[in-house]
Amino acid sequence: MTDAGYLRVDIATQNGSWTILDFVDQLIIPVDLNTELKSNSVAGEFFESLSKSPKKAILQWLVLARRTETRQRRIAEIVKRAAQKLKPKHLS
Repeated sequence: MTDAGYLRVDIATQNGSWTILDFVDQLIIPVDLNTELKSNSVAGEFFESLSKSPKKAILQWLVLARRTETRQRRIAEIVKRAAQKLKPKHLS
């Protein structure tokens, strides 16, 4: 790898982007989403019934939200659509 590549890895390690998807890869549900899914049994059951690929896509979409407001809107959509036994619109 070139020096520029090592520099990019160092920057990504420092700003957290190097590991931001680690929890997604491990299918670890963030606390805020988990709380909302538990408050709606249908949504929670539907989310748990999904295979790995759609779960990862949903979790990645949530984790990559830059603003708190965006994250909260995404959680609301995930739970609302899961309660209807549907994936978020962008995955449909």
